[in-house]
Amino acid sequence: MARAYLKILIESNSEDTILDELMKIPEVKLADLTMGEQDVIAVLEADSFDDIVQIVLGQVRRIPGIARTITNLSISYK
Repeated sequence: MARAYLKILIESNSEDTILDELMKIPEVKLADLTMGEQDVIAVLEADSFDDIVQIVLGQVRRIPGIARTITNLSISYK
């Protein structure tokens, strides 16, 4: 199992729509609206890191209103 923390910068006034769209992706386990450097932090889990990359590029970044993403791959968790 591979896990990643995805930091998402969004365009204004699209928070609710983006959170709803993120949670439609089965590999997105959690998506929280935050204050700080990013607007949303999401947790993704998939079979491999390659799968995570494909999900980020093929699904997450195609959601209208997402301006930028930063993906942090987890190398160890319990």
